[in-house]
Amino acid sequence: MANLLRFLLLLCSVLGAAAAARSRNAYATMMYMGTPRDYEFYIATRVLLRSLADLRVDADLVVIASVDVPRHWIRALHLLF
Repeated sequence: MANLLRFLLLLCSVLGAAAAARSRNAYATMMYMGTPRDYEFYIATRVLLRSLADLRVDADLVVIASVDVPRHWIRALHLLF
């Protein structure tokens, strides 16, 4: 668990540095597996990102996905943009 937290902190700092170069603001969400409602959270993440993209917000859109999230879900999110 400690290794996962270290990895997430490192990932957030790297993504934060990259995002700071493009925009002052960012919307970030996390996707992880292990709950009975994983698919519902995936759909909610898609709706959130699509709504923000359609509104053309002046912010970076960031998804932090754990390694156990299905790759086709990640590809589907990537195709939204």
